[in-house]
Amino acid sequence: MKVVLRPQRAICALVVIALLALFPSTIPSAQAPTQTLAQLGGASYAVAALGTTIYAGVGPNLVLLSASGSDLTPVGSTSLTEIVQGLAVEGGYAYVAAGTQGLRIISLADPAAPSEVSAIATPGSAMAVAVATGYAYVADAAGGIRVIDVSDPASPVETDSLSTPGEAVGITIAGSYAYTAEDWGGLRVLSLVDPAHPTTVGSYTGAYQVLGVAVAGQYAYVATGAEGLQVLSLSDPTHPALLDSVETPGFATAVAVSSHDGANGATHAYVAAQGGGLRVISVSNPTALEEVGSCPTPGQATDLVIHDSQVYVADGAGGIHAINVSDPSQPTLTNSYSILSDAWDVASNGGFIFVACGVLGVQSLSYEAGQLTVVDTLDTPGSAVSIALSDSYAYVADREGGLRIISVADPANLIPSGHISETVTANAVAVQNGYAYVAAAEAGLWIVSVRDPADPSTLTTVNTPGCAMNVAVAGEYAYVADGDGGLRVISIADPYAAHEIGEHFETPGNASSIALMGEYAYLADGAEGMHVINISNPAKPEIEGTQPLPGVSLDIHVLNSYAYVAAQAAGLHLVSVEMPESPALRRSMPIPGLPTSLDIHELHHPIFVASRDAGLVVVNMEPGYRSYLPVILKKI
Repeated sequence: MKVVLRPQRAICALVVIALLALFPSTIPSAQAPTQTLAQLGGASYAVAALGTTIYAGVGPNLVLLSASGSDLTPVGSTSLTEIVQGLAVEGGYAYVAAGTQGLRIISLADPAAPSEVSAIATPGSAMAVAVATGYAYVADAAGGIRVIDVSDPASPVETDSLSTPGEAVGITIAGSYAYTAEDWGGLRVLSLVDPAHPTTVGSYTGAYQVLGVAVAGQYAYVATGAEGLQVLSLSDPTHPALLDSVETPGFATAVAVSSHDGANGATHAYVAAQGGGLRVISVSNPTALEEVGSCPTPGQATDLVIHDSQVYVADGAGGIHAINVSDPSQPTLTNSYSILSDAWDVASNGGFIFVACGVLGVQSLSYEAGQLTVVDTLDTPGSAVSIALSDSYAYVADREGGLRIISVADPANLIPSGHISETVTANAVAVQNGYAYVAAAEAGLWIVSVRDPADPSTLTTVNTPGCAMNVAVAGEYAYVADGDGGLRVISIADPYAAHEIGEHFETPGNASSIALMGEYAYLADGAEGMHVINISNPAKPEIEGTQPLPGVSLDIHVLNSYAYVAAQAAGLHLVSVEMPESPALRRSMPIPGLPTSLDIHELHHPIFVASRDAGLVVVNMEPGYRSYLPVILKKI
């Protein structure tokens, strides 16, 4: 028998194809849309000040804050597509170093609604920017220094670039010179006599790292990481010379100096020292530096700017802080601004969203008409990294703070209910039938009775060989993602006598998260992607299928026949698991920051993504559809 397509039938087939293309079937397609619906918050790595307005990077946003009153009050903001790493304000525009998204130029004509007017890509990762005489000089990490003509901010044009021995991470301009911080490459001095084409005239390599620099008079004040602060003489800019240095607790990444008088230099240097907070150094005698004051911050002090008697600190996950330094020996934190500055985990229920926010504790939010709004915040003593909802309570894995139980009956009034702390690190939590199962790092699985949420009590701990990162519970079994210990199966038929069962089951990567559906477990395995594991016999789990994925797979949720995987810098992945033996990547979606966790309940509904320093991101990621294309055949 021979099968042919006759001309008349071919025409009919084409008509049918054209018609059916308008009507989708249920076969997934890689061409379906993805969309970011909303984003809120994020960490702060950059800050600038002009008048009474503070300009801050908050995740992938430029936020304008009024500092005229007692609080830091939001005035306006604009969203970008990448984390703000550095910024400068000049001539009614904000120039934003936006990492892999290059330089973004924002009009500040309407402070309540700043708007992007242009952007220019850079080959590296834009980390800092300084602006003078119509040119923006971008410290572009491995991309060196990029020189961009911004005389027309709407049409920036690169005029030159300079390669750097290290990675360009900071830059400041003083007079006719630019001073660049080049990490292990040291400090470099550029002449701006021809601003379109700067030239190297001097350098300094006397520090292991140079991460930030400020200049006052004939002195350069250099943040040198673990080595603290160094002061260099610039009496001859072509040969910067070390005068003195002082170690600072923490890790010095940026420096700002107080007012100065000509060549006499500054009186005090203020150093952002990450975990060391704000350090105040007397530099009145540049050859005899002395720390005279300090102020701890809850996050990682990364950048700062001084304005009048206030130092404004970009504190990473800690947000933005205003610190009064009218008495430099007693700096005092006066107010702060932070929203979802370190989003680790997310859970939603009844129209409200609850986010574990690291050092800031737990925040509740509403999501209506495409807008995220913070409803309440509750601090926790540790670092909130995981959250599970059960009845009217949130169960929070608070790292060194143990297990915290919070009443969320009124999301606008989060109330501590109970807590329990052991000598363990609480990484994640799942709740079933009045018991909380806590993935407790090297301690294994920690089982807590929460039948009375106000008075939780430890039942037992089941040791695991790796580092318990996450846990999922179904029926009489708890499944632990145990880091390099792979997947461990714990019998919890009697929670008081819980014990590991079955064969050892190590995975090739770092088991980070697990989702359960039917007779399968779906495991996020770090750099090794995801595995579909048959657990029909819990005592003998077997890998049925594997899908390598870009990035580091940290969290996984399964809905219908799809797995959604949060993979840090690689964003969000959608994997078809319709055939467990052959999982297939359907599409990936870039997400700003480092997606570590997600929450989804129904297809065609928003996905909430906890994206660490990019805050909370709400996206739409449809499985998509592909049309059937029938061909009508004629037998002859």
